Amino acid sequence: MSLFIKILFALVINFAVNVFPQECEANLTIISDIENVNIFIDDSLAGMGKNIDVTLSKGWHKIVALENSDRWGTKTFTDSLNITDCNDIVLQYNFNKVVLLNSEPQDVYVFSNDTLIGYTPLLIPMELNNLRLEKNGFESKVISYSDFGINNPVKLNFIGEYDDGNFFDKTLFKVLIGTMVALGTTTAYLKLKADDKFAEYKITGDEALLDQTNRLDTISAVTFVALQINFGYIIYRFLVD
Repeated sequence: MSLFIKILFALVINFAVNVFPQECEANLTIISDIENVNIFIDDSLAGMGKNIDVTLSKGWHKIVALENSDRWGTKTFTDSLNITDCNDIVLQYNFNKVVLLNSEPQDVYVFSNDTLIGYTPLLIPMELNNLRLEKNGFESKVISYSDFGINNPVKLNFIGEYDDGNFFDKTLFKVLIGTMVALGTTTAYLKLKADDKFAEYKITGDEALLDQTNRLDTISAVTFVALQINFGYIIYRFLVD
Protein backbone atom coordinates (compact mmCIF):
# COMPACT_ATOMS: atom_id res chain seq x y z
CA MET A 1 0.00 0.00 0.00
CA SER A 2 1.45 3.32 -1.04
CA LEU A 3 2.16 6.07 1.45
CA PHE A 4 -0.53 8.26 -0.12
CA ILE A 5 -3.17 5.55 0.35
CA LYS A 6 -2.14 5.10 3.99
CA ILE A 7 -2.39 8.81 4.69
CA LEU A 8 -5.74 9.07 2.97
CA PHE A 9 -7.07 6.06 4.91
CA ALA A 10 -5.90 7.57 8.23
CA LEU A 11 -7.63 10.88 7.41
CA VAL A 12 -10.87 9.07 6.62
CA ILE A 13 -10.75 7.13 9.89
CA ASN A 14 -9.97 10.29 11.86
CA PHE A 15 -12.83 12.14 10.17
CA ALA A 16 -15.27 9.33 10.94
CA VAL A 17 -14.23 9.18 14.60
CA ASN A 18 -14.35 12.90 15.27
CA VAL A 19 -17.16 14.11 13.03
CA PHE A 20 -19.85 11.49 12.99
CA PRO A 21 -20.21 11.15 16.80
CA GLN A 22 -20.84 14.89 17.04
CA GLU A 23 -23.81 14.46 14.73
CA CYS A 24 -25.19 11.62 16.83
CA GLU A 25 -28.80 12.10 17.93
CA ALA A 26 -30.91 10.31 20.53
CA ASN A 27 -34.55 9.35 20.28
CA LEU A 28 -36.56 10.60 23.28
CA THR A 29 -39.94 9.09 24.14
CA ILE A 30 -42.10 10.94 26.68
CA ILE A 31 -45.00 9.00 28.22
CA SER A 32 -47.76 10.57 30.32
CA ASP A 33 -50.64 9.04 32.21
CA ILE A 34 -53.16 11.61 30.93
CA GLU A 35 -54.16 12.64 27.41
CA ASN A 36 -53.95 16.44 27.52
CA VAL A 37 -50.25 17.18 27.93
CA ASN A 38 -48.13 19.79 26.18
CA ILE A 39 -44.44 18.94 25.92
CA PHE A 40 -41.95 21.81 25.61
CA ILE A 41 -38.30 21.20 24.82
CA ASP A 42 -35.91 24.13 25.13
CA ASP A 43 -38.93 26.47 25.45
CA SER A 44 -40.46 25.29 22.14
CA LEU A 45 -43.59 23.15 21.81
CA ALA A 46 -42.39 19.68 20.80
CA GLY A 47 -45.70 17.83 20.88
CA MET A 48 -49.13 17.34 22.41
CA GLY A 49 -50.85 14.26 23.73
CA LYS A 50 -50.21 11.29 25.94
CA ASN A 51 -47.06 10.00 24.20
CA ILE A 52 -44.61 11.81 21.95
CA ASP A 53 -41.33 10.93 20.23
CA VAL A 54 -38.65 13.49 19.43
CA THR A 55 -35.04 13.41 18.28
CA LEU A 56 -32.53 15.40 20.29
CA SER A 57 -28.94 16.37 19.53
CA LYS A 58 -26.09 16.11 21.99
CA GLY A 59 -26.01 18.48 24.94
CA TRP A 60 -28.34 19.76 27.64
CA HIS A 61 -32.06 20.15 27.01
CA LYS A 62 -34.86 21.55 29.16
CA ILE A 63 -38.02 19.42 29.29
CA VAL A 64 -41.36 20.79 30.50
CA ALA A 65 -44.49 18.61 30.63
CA LEU A 66 -47.53 20.84 31.16
CA GLU A 67 -51.06 19.62 31.80
CA ASN A 68 -53.33 21.28 29.24
CA SER A 69 -56.33 22.25 31.35
CA ASP A 70 -58.25 25.36 32.41
CA ARG A 71 -58.89 24.10 35.93
CA TRP A 72 -57.07 25.52 38.93
CA GLY A 73 -53.98 23.68 40.15
CA THR A 74 -52.82 22.18 36.85
CA LYS A 75 -49.61 20.18 37.20
CA THR A 76 -46.23 20.80 35.57
CA PHE A 77 -43.07 18.70 35.47
CA THR A 78 -39.72 20.34 34.70
CA ASP A 79 -36.63 18.29 33.84
CA SER A 80 -33.16 18.80 32.41
CA LEU A 81 -31.67 16.13 30.16
CA ASN A 82 -28.08 15.74 28.99
CA ILE A 83 -27.70 13.80 25.73
CA THR A 84 -24.24 12.20 25.61
CA ASP A 85 -24.74 9.31 23.17
CA CYS A 86 -27.21 7.88 20.67
CA ASN A 87 -29.07 5.63 23.10
CA ASP A 88 -32.84 5.89 23.25
CA ILE A 89 -34.31 7.59 26.31
CA VAL A 90 -37.74 7.21 27.90
CA LEU A 91 -39.21 9.73 30.35
CA GLN A 92 -42.48 9.12 32.14
CA TYR A 93 -44.64 11.72 33.92
CA ASN A 94 -47.49 10.56 36.11
CA PHE A 95 -49.86 13.46 36.66
CA ASN A 96 -52.38 11.36 38.57
CA LYS A 97 -49.97 10.10 41.24
CA VAL A 98 -50.22 12.65 44.02
CA VAL A 99 -49.68 12.66 47.76
CA LEU A 100 -51.03 14.92 50.49
CA LEU A 101 -48.48 17.30 51.96
CA ASN A 102 -49.61 18.56 55.35
CA SER A 103 -47.72 20.70 57.84
CA GLU A 104 -47.74 22.08 61.35
CA PRO A 105 -48.72 24.89 61.17
CA GLN A 106 -50.87 24.85 58.04
CA ASP A 107 -51.12 27.50 55.29
CA VAL A 108 -47.38 27.15 54.62
CA TYR A 109 -45.97 28.31 51.27
CA VAL A 110 -44.76 25.36 49.14
CA PHE A 111 -42.06 26.10 46.56
CA SER A 112 -40.62 23.84 43.87
CA ASN A 113 -37.57 25.18 42.04
CA ASP A 114 -38.35 28.68 43.37
CA THR A 115 -41.90 28.45 41.97
CA LEU A 116 -44.82 28.73 44.38
CA ILE A 117 -47.07 25.70 43.78
CA GLY A 118 -49.56 26.18 46.62
CA TYR A 119 -50.21 26.19 50.34
CA THR A 120 -50.50 23.32 52.80
CA PRO A 121 -52.43 21.09 52.98
CA LEU A 122 -51.66 20.42 49.32
CA LEU A 123 -51.80 17.48 46.90
CA ILE A 124 -48.50 17.25 45.03
CA PRO A 125 -47.08 14.84 42.41
CA MET A 126 -44.94 12.13 43.97
CA GLU A 127 -42.13 12.86 41.53
CA LEU A 128 -41.50 16.31 43.00
CA ASN A 129 -38.49 16.47 45.29
CA ASN A 130 -36.62 19.16 47.20
CA LEU A 131 -39.70 21.13 48.07
CA ARG A 132 -39.14 24.26 50.15
CA LEU A 133 -41.61 25.22 52.87
CA GLU A 134 -41.82 28.80 54.12
CA LYS A 135 -44.03 30.72 56.55
CA ASN A 136 -43.53 34.00 58.39
CA GLY A 137 -42.30 33.40 61.93
CA PHE A 138 -41.07 29.87 61.14
CA GLU A 139 -37.78 28.42 59.94
CA SER A 140 -37.71 27.46 56.24
CA LYS A 141 -37.39 23.76 55.49
CA VAL A 142 -36.41 21.72 52.41
CA ILE A 143 -38.07 18.32 52.21
CA SER A 144 -38.42 15.34 49.87
CA TYR A 145 -41.24 12.83 49.41
CA SER A 146 -39.78 10.51 52.07
CA ASP A 147 -40.08 13.23 54.74
CA PHE A 148 -43.87 13.28 54.94
CA GLY A 149 -47.02 11.17 54.59
CA ILE A 150 -50.73 11.15 55.37
CA ASN A 151 -50.15 10.69 59.10
CA ASN A 152 -46.81 12.49 59.21
CA PRO A 153 -47.18 16.27 58.80
CA VAL A 154 -44.02 18.28 58.35
CA LYS A 155 -43.30 20.39 61.44
CA LEU A 156 -41.68 23.80 61.09
CA ASN A 157 -39.63 25.31 63.90
CA PHE A 158 -41.11 28.51 65.34
CA ILE A 159 -38.58 31.38 65.37
CA GLY A 160 -40.92 34.36 65.87
CA GLU A 161 -42.12 36.06 69.03
CA TYR A 162 -44.71 34.34 71.18
CA ASP A 163 -47.98 36.19 71.64
CA ASP A 164 -48.76 36.59 75.33
CA GLY A 165 -52.48 36.32 74.66
CA ASN A 166 -55.40 38.60 74.00
CA PHE A 167 -55.37 41.70 76.20
CA PHE A 168 -59.16 41.51 76.65
CA ASP A 169 -58.84 38.07 78.22
CA LYS A 170 -56.31 39.21 80.80
CA THR A 171 -56.90 40.15 84.44
CA LEU A 172 -55.49 43.62 83.78
CA PHE A 173 -58.31 44.42 81.37
CA LYS A 174 -60.89 43.38 83.93
CA VAL A 175 -59.18 45.49 86.60
CA LEU A 176 -59.11 48.50 84.27
CA ILE A 177 -62.81 48.12 83.48
CA GLY A 178 -63.66 47.87 87.17
CA THR A 179 -61.48 50.90 87.96
CA MET A 180 -63.09 52.88 85.13
CA VAL A 181 -66.58 52.14 86.48
CA ALA A 182 -65.50 53.10 90.02
CA LEU A 183 -63.85 56.32 88.84
CA GLY A 184 -66.88 57.25 86.76
CA THR A 185 -69.24 56.63 89.67
CA THR A 186 -67.03 58.56 92.08
CA THR A 187 -66.68 61.51 89.70
CA ALA A 188 -70.44 61.72 89.17
CA TYR A 189 -71.14 61.45 92.93
CA LEU A 190 -68.62 64.17 93.86
CA LYS A 191 -69.92 66.48 91.16
CA LEU A 192 -73.50 66.08 92.39
CA LYS A 193 -72.41 66.73 96.00
CA ALA A 194 -70.53 69.85 94.86
CA ASP A 195 -73.63 71.11 93.05
CA ASP A 196 -75.74 70.53 96.18
CA LYS A 197 -73.26 72.44 98.40
CA PHE A 198 -73.11 75.30 95.94
CA ALA A 199 -76.91 75.47 95.84
CA GLU A 200 -76.96 75.70 99.68
CA TYR A 201 -74.24 78.38 99.57
CA LYS A 202 -76.34 80.54 97.25
CA ILE A 203 -79.25 80.31 99.71
CA THR A 204 -77.33 80.78 102.98
CA GLY A 205 -74.18 82.61 101.89
CA ASP A 206 -72.14 80.38 104.20
CA GLU A 207 -68.46 80.53 103.12
CA ALA A 208 -67.84 77.09 104.57
CA LEU A 209 -70.25 75.65 102.01
CA LEU A 210 -68.34 77.40 99.22
CA ASP A 211 -65.07 75.88 100.49
CA GLN A 212 -66.67 72.43 100.50
CA THR A 213 -67.95 73.04 96.97
CA ASN A 214 -64.46 73.94 95.71
CA ARG A 215 -62.90 70.92 97.47
CA LEU A 216 -65.46 68.53 95.99
CA ASP A 217 -65.01 70.04 92.49
CA THR A 218 -61.22 69.61 92.78
CA ILE A 219 -61.49 65.95 93.83
CA SER A 220 -64.04 65.21 91.09
CA ALA A 221 -61.73 66.84 88.52
CA VAL A 222 -58.87 64.56 89.66
CA THR A 223 -61.00 61.43 89.46
CA PHE A 224 -62.27 62.51 86.04
CA VAL A 225 -58.68 62.89 84.74
CA ALA A 226 -57.87 59.44 86.13
CA LEU A 227 -60.97 58.11 84.38
CA GLN A 228 -59.80 59.58 81.05
CA ILE A 229 -56.31 58.09 81.46
CA ASN A 230 -57.82 54.70 82.27
CA PHE A 231 -60.14 54.79 79.27
CA GLY A 232 -57.36 56.05 76.97
CA TYR A 233 -55.12 53.11 77.94
CA ILE A 234 -57.90 50.64 77.16
CA ILE A 235 -58.38 52.24 73.73
CA TYR A 236 -54.61 52.10 73.11
CA ARG A 237 -54.43 48.39 73.90
CA PHE A 238 -57.47 47.78 71.70
CA LEU A 239 -55.71 49.42 68.75
CA VAL A 240 -52.33 47.70 69.18
CA ASP A 241 -53.81 44.22 69.75
